[in-house]
Order: sequence, then structure tokens, then C-alpha cells
Amino acid sequence: MRRASRSRPRWLWLAAVIALCAANLSHAYAPEAHQELTFLAAKQLSRCLGDGGPAQLSPLEVRAIANSNAATADSNFFTRLVRWNYYDPLERDDNAVAWLVDTRFTDHFRKLVRELERARSEERALEALGGIISYVQTVTSPARGLPVYAPRFWRWTLSDRFDHYPLREAEIEARLDEDCSHLAQPPESYQAVLAEAAADTSRAVQGAVGRLPATWESFWTPPEAAGDFGSYGPAGNNFGRYTEFPCGKTDNHICVLITDDPAYTAFALERQLAAVRATARAMLLFLQARGDASLQETGREGGDEEEPPNAE
Repeated sequence: MRRASRSRPRWLWLAAVIALCAANLSHAYAPEAHQELTFLAAKQLSRCLGDGGPAQLSPLEVRAIANSNAATADSNFFTRLVRWNYYDPLERDDNAVAWLVDTRFTDHFRKLVRELERARSEERALEALGGIISYVQTVTSPARGLPVYAPRFWRWTLSDRFDHYPLREAEIEARLDEDCSHLAQPPESYQAVLAEAAADTSRAVQGAVGRLPATWESFWTPPEAAGDFGSYGPAGNNFGRYTEFPCGKTDNHICVLITDDPAYTAFALERQLAAVRATARAMLLFLQARGDASLQETGREGGDEEEPPNAE
């Protein structure tokens, strides 16, 4: 009996470690998706800055940013153990659990901004920008931007299903087309880009689910107070899957979404477009700080373009 009582704290500690590890297995978008969103943003920025304009990001620079972006998203085991990738709109200095686990990425984001501003080499500046952009893209995912804590160990679910919804690159590019309106007003700071992207996610979740009498809060319910965690709504963590949930004026009214319902596709596309636009804004801010960029015309549309930087 004495031996068993002494061993119990060890088992409790081990269980806590396993739980923390599992909690950090999930990311907002896969590393490959982070890269593709970055390439798409670079193409759009190139189109909007126009040929014959000031110097832009080179293909090698775009690749360096994308690689750093993916590396931040695909952080190692020990990093995921102590830093959870959730947004905090209050940007508090202390988001730790028992002074060990950072529940939000606020401190790391600030560190990356400082590193970018103080970088003594182009290589280090691009690496820091890639990390910043990774977090900007992260908050376009509802579970990260609101935020809603994703892991549900009792259901063997460790991530939010929205984050695994496929990118539709051709549709994203078609929607972007020659629209440069998101670049007409340059951002004030990287913190502003992040906050704007998170606020846009919050507004999107308040929008209607297709033609159903429900909003996306049926999937992700925002926190009651700023800085807290929200929760999953009656539809649960089922984005992209067949699901039934009460909606409308009474609980007797049931809404149904089928697997890969058009409502899912439309919502995911808007979030992915938001990620591309916010990424382009962060890149524009970087170029302006470097003294390279100015739009030829505010809200420029049309015209021939050079081949933009891409993944090739």
C-alpha cells in the first residue's frame, strides 16, 4: 500500500505530460498549406505592385519566408509541449499554466516582431517574417482565432477539423483575380495585421451557415469574455462532415449538413482567402520597411503583370 501511494504522483505527472503533448499535436492548417497560402499571397502582391514598379520579393525570398512559416507551424515536440497556438485579443503578458505552458502565442509573436525589427541580415529578417506570417494565417482558423480549445481526449480528437479542410488553390486565385483593395491602405504594424485577421474570423463565425437558420457559432461558440476560451457549439467539431444539430427558434428544428456540403466549401474558401490577404498585407509592410514598396495606384486593377514569385 505504501509503495502504491508513493507511485501515484508519478503516474499523475506522466498523465499530465501525455495530455499536454496531445493538446499540441494540432495546428491551424498543415505546414504544406501554410506554404501554399504564402506562395498565393506573394503572387497576389506581385500582381498588385505591378510590373515596372519598385523592387519586390524575389522567388528565393518568398521560398525562405514560406519555409520559415511551415517550420513555425510544424514546431518540434518540446515546443508544442510548452506553447499552444491560440490567439489572445487582450495580448496579456502572462498566459501561462503553472508557469510552464504558454496557452497563447502572444509572447512568441512579439519576440518575432522584435527579431525582425532588429535583424542584421536579410536571412534572419525573412525567417522572422515567416514566423509572423504563420501566426497571422493561424488566426484565420476559427478554433485558433476565437479561440476554442480543440482537443477532446475522451473522443480521441486532437485537432479542429476545419484545419484539415483542403485548399482550393485555383478557386482562391480566381477569387483574388485583380482585387488589390486589401492592399490599398497599408497596415500600421504586424500586430495590427494579426488583430485584423482575428477580428475578421470572429465576424465570419457570426455569419449564416448557407441558407440555414443558424450561424457558424453552432460549430465554434465565442468566449463569453475577451481573453477566455470559447467552446464547441451544438454542431460540435464536425466541420466538413455530416452533422445534425438543433437550430432556429426552437430545439425541435434540426439543421443538417452533408459531408463536404457547399456551405462548408464556401466558408473554408473565405477563411483561406482571408489568410492570403492578411499574408500579403504583412509582406507589404515588410517591403515598405525595407523601402521597396508603394502601390502604383490605390486599389490598382488591370494591366499586364510579370510572372510572380511562386513555389517553383
